[in-house]
Amino acid sequence: MARRKKREGQSLHKVLGVPALFSTAYGNVGSSIYYALGVVAASAMGLTPVVFMLTGLLFVTTAFSYAEATTMFPEAGGSSSFARHTFNELISFGAGWALMLDYIITIAISAFFVPNYLAAFWPILKLWPYNSMGGILTIVFLVTINIFGIKEAARLNVILAVLDLATQVLLAIVGLFVFLSPKILITQIHLGTAPTWHQLIYGISIGTVAYTGIETISNMAEESSNPGRDVPKAVKLVLVAVLGVYFAISMVGLSAMTVHYNVLPVDPQTKMTLALPVQPAPGKMAATGPWVFTSNPKQDVYVRVDTVDIKNLKIDPTLATGAVYRQNGQWVTKLWGTQLATVYEADPLQGIVQNLPGSLDWMKVVLSPWIAVLAATILIIGTNAGIIGASRLAYSMSVHKQLPPILSRVHPKRFTPYVSIALFGTIAAILVAPGSISALADLYAFGAMISFTVAHICVVTLRFKMPDAERPWRTPINIPFRGKSIPVLAVIGGLGTATVWVVVVLTHAAGRTVGLSWMAVGIVVYILYRRARGYSLTKTVKTMPLPASVNEDIDYHQILVPIVGSWITDEMMVLACQLATEKKSSIDGLYVIEVPLNLPLDARLVNERAKADRVLATAGRVADAFKVKFTPHVITSRQAGRAIVEEAVDRRSEVIILGTMRKRRIGNLVFGRTADFVLDHAPCEVLLNLVPKDYPTEGSGVPESGPQASGPKPPAP
Repeated sequence: MARRKKREGQSLHKVLGVPALFSTAYGNVGSSIYYALGVVAASAMGLTPVVFMLTGLLFVTTAFSYAEATTMFPEAGGSSSFARHTFNELISFGAGWALMLDYIITIAISAFFVPNYLAAFWPILKLWPYNSMGGILTIVFLVTINIFGIKEAARLNVILAVLDLATQVLLAIVGLFVFLSPKILITQIHLGTAPTWHQLIYGISIGTVAYTGIETISNMAEESSNPGRDVPKAVKLVLVAVLGVYFAISMVGLSAMTVHYNVLPVDPQTKMTLALPVQPAPGKMAATGPWVFTSNPKQDVYVRVDTVDIKNLKIDPTLATGAVYRQNGQWVTKLWGTQLATVYEADPLQGIVQNLPGSLDWMKVVLSPWIAVLAATILIIGTNAGIIGASRLAYSMSVHKQLPPILSRVHPKRFTPYVSIALFGTIAAILVAPGSISALADLYAFGAMISFTVAHICVVTLRFKMPDAERPWRTPINIPFRGKSIPVLAVIGGLGTATVWVVVVLTHAAGRTVGLSWMAVGIVVYILYRRARGYSLTKTVKTMPLPASVNEDIDYHQILVPIVGSWITDEMMVLACQLATEKKSSIDGLYVIEVPLNLPLDARLVNERAKADRVLATAGRVADAFKVKFTPHVITSRQAGRAIVEEAVDRRSEVIILGTMRKRRIGNLVFGRTADFVLDHAPCEVLLNLVPKDYPTEGSGVPESGPQASGPKPPAP
């Protein structure tokens, strides 16, 4: 029997349980620590653990809102899907388009950090433009394999997520024993100075990048075997693991690379520090740090260093954040920083390893390459997840008539949405090119806060709009109100994410400029497309789902073709080759010599044998032209139909491709003796091609050297 398999892009199998949901989500969310730690520390400094906890609480409310809405609507799309059910298509598009920006930034920021971690082997990869080039090559590689349809190995993702969690826990435990000192952590907090209030607010807004991937569980809910039970459990496990690891790792990082200040000369008019030359610390690779002052090699540099010109390293001119005063006849200021956010901003976990004490050099030798390889691998998977997410979201939005259909165009041979994969991969590569970590983080925060805010608003609104709808799981802490209930955490979460978005717009130049432009372009495309098609801007366009019977591909791996050398059977051979080429199948060509009753079955029948050889040789040449495996068979039998059925049984054929001419019905015969017998007794499927009575008869059975049979020519195609 032919094999049936679900066609790519059709309904998903509901086979995922809590372990698969947790491991995949943690693989996405947990990988963010590899780049978020340095980014947050650059602004929050000594308050980095506090920022991670504050943004973590916001993450908790968001995760709970996603869990409730997802159990109500277990389908891919996240906040875009929630908005469709709660409001209308326009708001759904806005949430989806913002989420698309998140996916693109996930691709860009994950890919950019891959070469930075691999710099443990090749230090030059930590310098621009080599890190940007490495990030772009990572994107190009993954875009290519996604277009060609190479699928993720789910089991490998689970294993890597477990190894990732185990490594982070190990690093946290070792660091807490080696570095942790409450006194050190407290004394390096100088609120109002390091960080300033502006830096703290900025750090909180940027801290949301640590939780990249929260929508993963929502997008996988359609594949969950029991979303009402499994999604909330997986969300809670991810919350515990992520919050615990992030808080511990951030304390370890600041204990290993504490916050200090450098006294720098400053221009009293502009309040900008002056560029000072620096040099690498002894024993370190040039231009990758740590650094010391050229004028005072005993003084470490804690602030950011410009490494564009590796032969002329100098401190970046920076606006003074503290008081400007005179010292030794020169205007100076104290500029605070930590090597966690400067030297190791692009590989913060590697920084923790490199700062282990000398007594643990053996552990440094083991952990340094291990973290480099594991981080690069996890980040590559995160990049790939972003590509898959962006292409799936674009496909979904196109199917719902929110975007032009070209974005849902599937490759005719690879069955992948190659247009959307290539488009959004290209945008991500463009964003990687400047090599600005802070700009990428700004953009992520912009899009994420829109999506998260919409999710919170949907949960609150649905409590009033659909109070009696089935909710397998509700967010905790609810206040009764006029016979309904108000989800307190969703309200707090919505206010929090909306506030962060406002902060991003007001304080993050890249987020404000690129983010608002992205949303504006998307809205314009949406309006123009919907108007051109005559669709309402707010109403959902109904799409008729295909029946389950047409959502499956049919694979015939073993094809049996009875051939007699007529025009009909020759065409059946061509048809079989075309089918075999598409499915990479093999063909058995069968020529049956019907022996009259007055002759024994082993009679020589020279002429018939010669015809059989000629016909099968021609069929073999046809198969060669299609590059299909072909095996010829000649058998003798009293009845061709019975012989075909017996051969199909012996060779375990999955389909018989049979051609016959329309017959005048005599008795119970409909198509003719042979065709009727095969149809009644075949052990597999039969593809029957019935042709008119005046169809051409000459074919490969005509003697090559004899006179050509005259007859009607085949009909014009």
